[in-house]
Amino acid sequence: MQQSATPGSPRFSTTNVEACRDYISAATGTHEFGITRTSTFRDFAHHECAIGRVSLHRVNLDCTNGFQITKADSASYYSFQFLLDGECRVDGPFGTVLAKPGDVFILDPDQITREFWSRNCLQFLLRVDRDYVEQTIMAELGRTLSGHLVFDPRVPDPGIGSWLGHIVDGFKQGSGSAILSDRRVVKGFEQTLVNMLLAGLRHSESDEYARPVAVAAPYYVKRAENFIRANLNDDLTVDSIAAAAGVSARSMFYGFKRWRDTTPMAFVRNARLDVARKELEAARHTGATVSQAAINAGFTNFSQFSKIYKARFGETPSTTLISK
Repeated sequence: MQQSATPGSPRFSTTNVEACRDYISAATGTHEFGITRTSTFRDFAHHECAIGRVSLHRVNLDCTNGFQITKADSASYYSFQFLLDGECRVDGPFGTVLAKPGDVFILDPDQITREFWSRNCLQFLLRVDRDYVEQTIMAELGRTLSGHLVFDPRVPDPGIGSWLGHIVDGFKQGSGSAILSDRRVVKGFEQTLVNMLLAGLRHSESDEYARPVAVAAPYYVKRAENFIRANLNDDLTVDSIAAAAGVSARSMFYGFKRWRDTTPMAFVRNARLDVARKELEAARHTGATVSQAAINAGFTNFSQFSKIYKARFGETPSTTLISK
């Protein structure tokens, strides 16, 4: 058994099945390794390169007749698994998908899944913070998301895997480790990689993400948006928003319709709903109530709040509050 942090060797390797099981459990906090009764464990090796909010892994796990990996709890990151060798059946809330070499399968942070490997597993694995992925796409789309970003569970690799191979090889040989510690390189790497994932892999916002980049909204629309977000608890009107942005109400209506495809008051409503949802998710731990979350988001009519919340998110505020 070997455990190392040097660039040229695996972070961990073993030919002992119990050591492999313990390592996977400790390293992930969410995954459990199991081997079939008719299978014999051979070896396991794990290389890792942490780059800012992205961690890049090369995993090789070999058994004679199959094994399984269970993701038993939610995580804070997306897992993008680029299959190089071996076949894997993935069961989850999306149903069942079969991944083969040349495919990518994606595990959502909230999904409980089980992977059944026929024999060996050789893959590049990317873990990327959910918040960073969603902040990146919101900045690109110019709006907040109505719910969490969801990727298709399996897609063909659009070519990202070969690019990752060069990064891993450089790190294993020691030639790339110094470069990848430079903060400017780290920032650029994060941005490039996440945009490659968003552009190359199918997800719930793909259609809009793929549209041609629109001309930037004029200053008064952005000023209005900033004013709205800073004053959600006030009695906002089109006139007050327009006055804060320094334009007429008519210009304000035109600006939101032209560059945001909505109205100023619809933008206010959706911004308040986004805040309410975050308040309700936080309330699971703080003990706050639905009414408190609504008030904190700027709602005063609780029955109307419940109705538009369900229309937007597909569930009642109470359901969000008690969901795990």
